[in-house]
Order: sequence, then C-alpha cells, then structure tokens
Amino acid sequence: MRLMILGATGGIGRLLVSGALEEGHEVTAFVRSPEKVSQKSPRLRLVGGDLFDVQQMAAAVRDSDAVISGFGPSTLRTTTLRRDFGHAVVQAMRVTGVRRLIHVTSAFLFQDGGALIALFGGTLFRNVVKDHVRSEAEMMQPDLEWTMVRPPRLVDQAAKGRIREVAGHLPKGGTVISRADVANFMLKEAVAPHYVRQVVGISD
Repeated sequence: MRLMILGATGGIGRLLVSGALEEGHEVTAFVRSPEKVSQKSPRLRLVGGDLFDVQQMAAAVRDSDAVISGFGPSTLRTTTLRRDFGHAVVQAMRVTGVRRLIHVTSAFLFQDGGALIALFGGTLFRNVVKDHVRSEAEMMQPDLEWTMVRPPRLVDQAAKGRIREVAGHLPKGGTVISRADVANFMLKEAVAPHYVRQVVGISD
C-alpha cells in the first residue's frame, strides 16, 4: 500500500514508519523537520512542510491509499492545535480524493472508561480532552472513511501483540498499552479495515 504518515517524528509516528516499511509498504512522511526522521529506505519519501497548510499537505497526500496520523502535541495547556490539524487533514484529503483516514486520539474521550479515565480526563488532561473532541469532530466527515483509535495510557515497551479492541468503548479494565501495539493496530486497520467510520478503544 501507499501510506501517508503524519506525526512521523512522534512516539507512535516513528513506529508507524518503521512498521510500515517492515511490512513492505510505500511510505510518505510529511513532517516539519525531515532531518528528524532517522529511518532510511528506498520506499520512504520524506516531505517537509507545514502540518497546518492544506496545499502543502495535499501535495504530499496525493496518490496515497490511506492517511495514518500519529499527530499529538504534548502540551497540557489550552490549545486548538489538534482541531486545526484535523481541519487541514480533511481539506487536504478532499482536494486529492484520498478517503481513508486512521487517527489516534485518547481513551479520555470515552464516557464509560472508568473512574481513573474520568478523573484525569476532567482535571489534568481536561484541555487535551477538549482539543481531541474538536479534532475528532473535524475528522468524522461522512465523505471520508475514518477510524478514530482511542488508547489509554501509552508506554514505551515492546509490542505484546495481544491487543483488545472494542468498537465504541474502552476494553473493560483497560488502563495501558504500548505505543508499539498502537502502531501495529493502526497499520493492521489500514490493510484490513474493520472499523470504518467508527471509534475503537484498544488496550493490552
């Protein structure tokens, strides 16, 4: 497949690039700083540009089979970066006619995620939650084949390969998952779609 990866220098994004290349896909990474991408491959195309510029993103997205996004700023402050990014992605995809979008957000958006999800989502991460809600609203368009992936707490560990997944809910008792498992799930969903126009909760 021809995969466009956004947020390719982030924790999940780096794993998306590596995993996609290992699986034999043609990969385009659209990033602000191409020099920060350490992977090298004849099947990897690096495109530098502004993640909020529709025309620049459209030029990079063109001819892709799917867009996979690991974009996620780390700030806990009030921000609209996720919303603005979501708007730019959708417009770029419409310009190019690319329809498949897989994006990672957060289990904090689940209303039934449990006491810890509700506590932290309403306090420390409340600004993150608000911006994720707005970004999902931007991306959940009827003319796109989107999937919103909502993991709980992310850790830097080797992939376990035992991912629990539930449409519309966080798996019962789910509190943590490795970034490697999230990346693997997103790539699997790109190749064999099961959650088109759905939100899916995943955990270990």
